Amino acid sequence: MAQEPDDLVPRLLREIRGDISVLRERSEEHSEQFKALRKEIRDWQETTATATGFSMHANIRNTALEVEIADLKKRVEKLEKVK
Repeated sequence: MAQEPDDLVPRLLREIRGDISVLRERSEEHSEQFKALRKEIRDWQETTATATGFSMHANIRNTALEVEIADLKKRVEKLEKVK
């Protein structure tokens, strides 16, 4: 009977070490997956910021063109009234 606990402890320790090894491998896999996700999020944020910047620039340019066209229309109308 005294021999039984000694045999049980090393066996349990080996099982625990095996479980820890599996957990360590999974942790490393998860770490790599998180790195990939972080990169994808950064890329997405950069793409979104760039797209937003382009659309804002286009909107500002469009507004400037509308103002310029309105001014040209007024000038044409004035010229037509003079003739």
